[in-house]
Amino acid sequence: MDGNRFVSAGFLLCISISFLILANRSFAQSSSHDDIHISAIAELYYLRIYKMRKGHKALAVGPGGYWAAAEGRPSSKAAEKAALADCRATLRTAPYKSLSSGRCVLFDVDDKTTGLAPPIGVPFGTVRDGRDYPLEFGKEWGPSNGKRKGIMVMVHGCNPVGPLGGWMTSWINYYRAAGLQVYLPNSFAEPRDGELCGNPGDKSIDQQTRTLKLRIAQTRHSLAELRKKFPNEPIYLHGHSEGGYVVQALNEKVAGIIVTGAPCGFGYSSAYWAAPGTPILVVAGPKDPYVYKARNAKELTAFCKTIRGEGRLTAVFVAGMGHFAAIWWPGVRDAVSALIAGEPTAVSRRKAGDIAFPKLTPSELKNYNALAAPKALAADAKGNFSWSSGAETRLDAEEMALFDCDERAGFDAFKDASYEHACALVDVNGKRLVK
Repeated sequence: MDGNRFVSAGFLLCISISFLILANRSFAQSSSHDDIHISAIAELYYLRIYKMRKGHKALAVGPGGYWAAAEGRPSSKAAEKAALADCRATLRTAPYKSLSSGRCVLFDVDDKTTGLAPPIGVPFGTVRDGRDYPLEFGKEWGPSNGKRKGIMVMVHGCNPVGPLGGWMTSWINYYRAAGLQVYLPNSFAEPRDGELCGNPGDKSIDQQTRTLKLRIAQTRHSLAELRKKFPNEPIYLHGHSEGGYVVQALNEKVAGIIVTGAPCGFGYSSAYWAAPGTPILVVAGPKDPYVYKARNAKELTAFCKTIRGEGRLTAVFVAGMGHFAAIWWPGVRDAVSALIAGEPTAVSRRKAGDIAFPKLTPSELKNYNALAAPKALAADAKGNFSWSSGAETRLDAEEMALFDCDERAGFDAFKDASYEHACALVDVNGKRLVK
């Protein structure tokens, strides 16, 4: 297999290895190449796919996270030439023209590293030691029925852990109702690079690499601590967005892995790293710009079948859904319930009945009216209310408002026997539904 070309940047909204004894093959580190490092995504490809290839091969790395591999060539020189040519050719075309005139260097030739494009950040796949700040300063919830049957570790996206909104609340309460103890470790609880969401581009690719490798080490540390606390209990992982990358690169045996808001595999590495037999469920919809090859079910399924790893990866396509895959989408609910052996419980909507439009201040009313659609406002009979805007779909806006309003009212619809929201919709997209 030759001519593999990948870009590590993009599609992001968050086995100890003493890595790389550098071989001295007269490849000197030039000052003009000091800013080029192998990205976390290329490094996983190197570890899990490239090193397994037979025959002559080479891996070249360029600025901005770009890399290319040439494999199965007749000689090492031929592999070197092909990898560099492929890397340079792409960096001379749009949108990569700005990346330092197509500079590329050889990282490895025939399983001998050159010393160029060295790894940065913590060694890939290590376990953070010492005090587990993310777990200690994260959040925790017990099962709502008091009968624990397992643990769910939610690995957040690129943003710091802050106040919970309706989307996160719905997931947490759903898992709690399924008998799971829920943990939300906070990656930002220890010194690290700041928030980096979206495409890191050329200048921030090193930051993305440090962050991903650190988060892998943090998450493995938290898993080790939870195994001590809950020996022999099943542990599940749910990674969203940046966290969806992380949970696919842990090399850990867990009961199951759920990925939302992220593509199959660890970025463009064409691989995931899980213990043999580990179930991995990727749930995606066509409106998520951060999920590669998810414009339709056939495309997503075909692409995910090309991703290599020792676990059992499956993908579920949910029509109409965007980045925030939510438990209120039936396709999501059914797939996740099957993985965790839970009931695919749906929360029904309450009719407005005796609920009046909440008493908003003039400023609050002005702010809500100024919001762009899709938006929704929910309230209960006691005057609690919440609104949601900026959602990807009308369904998301409505359910986010409802779950957030329930939370403010101190109500958990998944725990209540009615499985019905305490709040009702009183306005959708500027159209009042009650007086």
